Amino acid sequence: MLANTVTLPLDGPATIRTIGAVRTALQEALARHHHIQLDVAAADPVDLSFVQLLLAARRSARAAGKQLTLAAPAGGALLCALEQGGFLPPGGADPFWSGAA
Repeated sequence: MLANTVTLPLDGPATIRTIGAVRTALQEALARHHHIQLDVAAADPVDLSFVQLLLAARRSARAAGKQLTLAAPAGGALLCALEQGGFLPPGGADPFWSGAA
């Protein structure tokens, strides 16, 4: 049986070297819950593989009729990776990163 909402803390390194474990945690949460809030405040360091994984997980969640959101607006190492990767254009970023979607 699926539970409604869960907060999934993703802390520590979120890089190409650790992305497999992060992917597994996301897959397990998506299999068990309708709404997953990601707490990424303590993720550090962060690289673009993490950003790509979050975008793919959000797309998979939508396709399954589920919701994946950030528990708080992107900050710290994630915000830095988003800025360096060009994910925060001057005209406005995807509301996912601000915690609004």
